Amino acid sequence: MNSSQPAIPLSVWYDGDCPVCRQEVALYSRIDQNRALEWIDIVTLADSDFPAGKTRDDLLGRFHARQANGPWHTGVDAFAAIWDQLPVLARLAFFFRTPGIRQLAELGYRGFLKWQRHHRARRILSKQPVA
Repeated sequence: MNSSQPAIPLSVWYDGDCPVCRQEVALYSRIDQNRALEWIDIVTLADSDFPAGKTRDDLLGRFHARQANGPWHTGVDAFAAIWDQLPVLARLAFFFRTPGIRQLAELGYRGFLKWQRHHRARRILSKQPVA
């Protein structure tokens, strides 16, 4: 990005091999009329393209978003940060910050991560050539 372009308010790192993740990115991209979100497919990045202090495994292990040159958000907090940037969802982002609801959402997200890790391993095995 050159210095004459405004910074994207939020960069989101996602697993481009995850079908659910790709569908969600497509939905958010359609909603994002102001282009406030930058979507970064982790699986397509070279090792040298990762932000300082982050690895592919770090970013694939949990959903990450980062304010322009600012703090990182992970898990449910990353979803709240995304929703804050989307006018159609911004009024609902507070749900992810409400005690009780946030913890329930985090439990649901952890369940999804367990499912997704299992299916990522299956996708990797199915791509390996048969000897």
